[in-house]
Amino acid sequence: MKEREKLRVRMLNEGFALIKQHGMTHASVEKITQAAGLGKSTFYNFFSSKEQFVTEIIEFQRDRSKEYFDQILDGREKMTAAEGKAYLKKIVFSRDSIYQYLTAADMEKLKAVSPVEYCNPDDSAYDQREAWIMHALFDHMEHVRKDLNIHVVANLIKVMALAKVNRDALHADVLDETLEHIYGLLFHLVFEDVA
Repeated sequence: MKEREKLRVRMLNEGFALIKQHGMTHASVEKITQAAGLGKSTFYNFFSSKEQFVTEIIEFQRDRSKEYFDQILDGREKMTAAEGKAYLKKIVFSRDSIYQYLTAADMEKLKAVSPVEYCNPDDSAYDQREAWIMHALFDHMEHVRKDLNIHVVANLIKVMALAKVNRDALHADVLDETLEHIYGLLFHLVFEDVA
């Protein structure tokens, strides 16, 4: 890994650790660069703003999820349904998913700096990108329903993400149980019932 990429990855990792601990609002550029052992000017050589930095963390996590997906496949064309279910649970709400540490206000800030194909479901580029991602996932999993509606599946995943982002408006004591029920519905809609 080149030195510049090492610096970038160090800032992304340290920034994410701070967001997990303090939230996006309180993870200042100064705190991020201090944690990474770098100067503020180095941060701005890589990122134009904290919001753009956080979108980079999201992309970095997606890249890691893709690497994990490839590891599970390990050269096979398809993973088992059980592996697919475990993968979906891991990527949606593992402790390494930034979404559970963001607030609705954070998401609005990120939406303002993101390309339309990343955040506007009414845009055809967004729809194409989302469809490509869903097919890239489900085409490599066994026992996926032939009548899979990727928009419904995408909405369920977003509902779970919105539940985490807006957890203050929900009953926190049963949020995990609620999400488990949504996972059950998600898996029922994605995978065939195989005895």
